[in-house]
Amino acid sequence: MTQWSCEQLEQFAQYAEPQQLFARAVELVQALDMEFVGLTLHLHAAAHAPQIISYNNYPREWNDRYRQDHFIKIDPTVSKCHQSTLPLLWSDALFEEVPHLREAARAHGITHGWTQSVLDQRHNESQLSVSRRHGAVVLRELYAKGAQVMWLCHTLHAVLSEHHLARISPAPHLSERELEVLKWSAAGKTASDVATILSLSTSTVNFHIRSVITKTNAANKAGAVAIAALRGLL
Repeated sequence: MTQWSCEQLEQFAQYAEPQQLFARAVELVQALDMEFVGLTLHLHAAAHAPQIISYNNYPREWNDRYRQDHFIKIDPTVSKCHQSTLPLLWSDALFEEVPHLREAARAHGITHGWTQSVLDQRHNESQLSVSRRHGAVVLRELYAKGAQVMWLCHTLHAVLSEHHLARISPAPHLSERELEVLKWSAAGKTASDVATILSLSTSTVNFHIRSVITKTNAANKAGAVAIAALRGLL
């Protein structure tokens, strides 16, 4: 089985710029005897519509066709990966309800492969597909290389989801005291309860709550708690 070297992984970890990071990911996947890499991020930022962001090295013609024909709405790899984080091996049976999508992908060399997904605690998801033109992927190969692809999916998700979420909706900067108040509020404590726990006056607690609501652009305390939870602040 092809193994990535420590040097390769160390170099990979040094990249923070998205395109450079993805280009390095392509090199790692191609070292596994695959040809194409496709990464789709499904991101949820508070007060924003869900965002879908894609990186891949597919032929431009296929990207144009996939987008123009809205294949993402009928792609079974997308819908099934929403339901499970187990690796999904491509097969004719998987695409039996949309054979035209399968044939269109094959026409561009995207034939044999699998898709791995990862879902974080904030309900953001990444789906990583690896594929090649020739050579069916058998279960033995999937089991041999699946752990590496899973690691890559997790790493890309960790870096790229944070990068894009920060651009979509920058995380509010909350003080240590504001976070303390918010965490106790999230636990169901009233302002009076929080004041007792933190040895503050109720008016001071309410001041911090108003500040958090303003910083998170929320409508109320419950909204501020929800936004903070989505951004991983709690």
